[in-house]
Amino acid sequence: MTLSERLRRAPWSLPVLAAALTAVGIATIATAAEGHRVPYAWLQTRWAAVGLAAALLVLAAPYGRVVSWAPVLYVLGLAALVLVLFKGTGQSAGRWIGIGSFRVQPSEFMKPILVVMLAATLRYSSEHRRLGGLVKPVALTLVPFLLVMRQPDLGTAILFVPIAFALLFGAGARLRHLAVLATGGLVAAALLALVPGVLKDYQRDRIFGFLAQHGDAKEAKALERSQNHQSYQGRIAIGLGGVTGVGDDEGGPEEASRDVPERHSDFVFAVFAAKHGFLGVTLLFVLYAAFLGALLSVASRLREPSGRFLAVGLFAMFAAQIVINLGMVAGLLPVVGVPAPFLTYGGSSLLVSWLSIGLLLAVGSDPPVEFGRTTYAD
Repeated sequence: MTLSERLRRAPWSLPVLAAALTAVGIATIATAAEGHRVPYAWLQTRWAAVGLAAALLVLAAPYGRVVSWAPVLYVLGLAALVLVLFKGTGQSAGRWIGIGSFRVQPSEFMKPILVVMLAATLRYSSEHRRLGGLVKPVALTLVPFLLVMRQPDLGTAILFVPIAFALLFGAGARLRHLAVLATGGLVAAALLALVPGVLKDYQRDRIFGFLAQHGDAKEAKALERSQNHQSYQGRIAIGLGGVTGVGDDEGGPEEASRDVPERHSDFVFAVFAAKHGFLGVTLLFVLYAAFLGALLSVASRLREPSGRFLAVGLFAMFAAQIVINLGMVAGLLPVVGVPAPFLTYGGSSLLVSWLSIGLLLAVGSDPPVEFGRTTYAD
């Protein structure tokens, strides 16, 4: 199938909605970074252009070929995660690798790589319908999870969990087996969180600070000036936005969100809420809901397991990021450093999001006809 045919058959609602969210993100980053010496909005625009080009390149290849490369991609992804542990750079954590004038975050790329690897593993197997058959997909998820935790990057590591569960559920794993797996995982996580060295001090403080804020009122007030400072300032900015947003005559959104930390990156949603208010936030939610709905529409039309699992896994990846980021900014979840897709500043995050859009376009534009274990493109 030619590229022009793929373009004609592609589900264009996905890139249109992604482009709209990207434009909203760039505009909000420009507001958040006003007066900053680093041109964050321009850098994000440059990454958006790179991401769009990358999406078209992925669209040009049959997605079955990408799935066939899964073991190679997985090994390369793990190698990059290991390299980060020795050569990583960054202010708070060594999560990036410099490539020329660019910096990339390998853990971001590992998210869609894990989707591809699990899709390749589960597509022709029924082993995961047994409790013992969950060992292989769990192991494939656990290896990058531990490597990313070691960076440390708790937020990205957490995202591997809903990706794996969504794919196992979509592949027909039994609910009671998934419940056993989830229970064991929660118990293990709770025990490990108490072991010194597993979590960094600031990570433990954020989690326990979030839990403590729902207790004694005096303690919660003290936490607002320490462990919960980020989410507290985020909630203030959201509240100042009111119904229609903060106007320039009231000091502007820059003033309303000036005390929000990382306001051009992880907490950019607080700046958006301050600027556009409840009505703007509602529109943003509608855009995100429409985007996820379009993604589910692609998954629902597919019968070939590889494509369906890719769509389900990428849906889980995007949905988890949206829920966690907006939830942590609003103080409903602990602060774990997860970007909002297309909205948050970050070249690797934006590039990975657009690469995923390209893969979804390939899936939606080239549904294959399956005969046993062999796939033939239309």
